[in-house]
Amino acid sequence: MATTLPSSDQAPDQDNWDNEGLEHKRQLLTEIVLRNTMITLVVDGIMTRRVLVQGLLRPYGVQTLGVDNGRDAVDLIAFGVKFDLIIIEKILPALNGLDIREIGVCCKMLGVTTCSGENERQAFLAAGVDVFIEKPLDPEHLVPILRELDWQ
Repeated sequence: MATTLPSSDQAPDQDNWDNEGLEHKRQLLTEIVLRNTMITLVVDGIMTRRVLVQGLLRPYGVQTLGVDNGRDAVDLIAFGVKFDLIIIEKILPALNGLDIREIGVCCKMLGVTTCSGENERQAFLAAGVDVFIEKPLDPEHLVPILRELDWQ
């Protein structure tokens, strides 16, 4: 049986399929309503990425605080700031993301990195992150975590 490629007059169907995928993602973005106040610490050494993650969280009503290194994250926790979620990069200046759990952090930790090898994933999980995600962080990965933290 021969495979037929779509002709130019079939292109709108392809556009409809793409639009349906976009609509699903749009619903995923808007259908979550958090019942509880949630505070997230975003730890990433690159300001642009930190701001992007904070911008991804804010439409859900999540309060965010961003720092660029592990030492500042430790200081915040030592001063008694409580977080529901910490989103942390693996490689950071002034204390690695792998070392944060050792100070007694007990909230959910989401480890994100551009390194996607199995060794990196295992190192992050062994260090105590609850979830490992290869960048970029997106709503498809983030929304289920927010729901879990909100007891939905």
